[in-house]
Amino acid sequence: MHFYKFQYSIRNNEKYGNIVEKGVAIIQHQTEIVTRYCESDALGHINNVSYFIYLEQARVEFILDNEIVPNLENWSFVLVSTHCDYKQQIYINERIVINTYLKEIGRSSFTLVHEFVHKERGDLLAYGEAVLVHFDFEKQKSSPIPDAIRTKMEKLLRR
Repeated sequence: MHFYKFQYSIRNNEKYGNIVEKGVAIIQHQTEIVTRYCESDALGHINNVSYFIYLEQARVEFILDNEIVPNLENWSFVLVSTHCDYKQQIYINERIVINTYLKEIGRSSFTLVHEFVHKERGDLLAYGEAVLVHFDFEKQKSSPIPDAIRTKMEKLLRR
């Protein structure tokens, strides 16, 4: 897990294509994954279900490592949407880096962007997004993102 500033727009990146509508992030989080045999399928590549497990790991680490919430006991988000676009196959025992950054913040939701990159080759392997909603578990409905959390998140956005 690493944090570093970056300034580039994926919109015009020839290597990766037109992936992100807005290049808004300045803080990027990295989660490293080493793929395992149990995550593969009969075709010899990593099964598509495993990508969503990797996305979950990356978004939880992003939120905790950036101290958006202090720990899992104070978790106040639910996942409402996620998708993954597969660009290349991933195989067993490969080192994958998932770059995660905050794309936008709404009233009660926020969107994370994830890029799966092969650690050695630098190839884009997959691209995903996740929308999370701040949730009031007692009332069982979404609620506005509290100011303290919003302030932490806004520091992760480039204006």
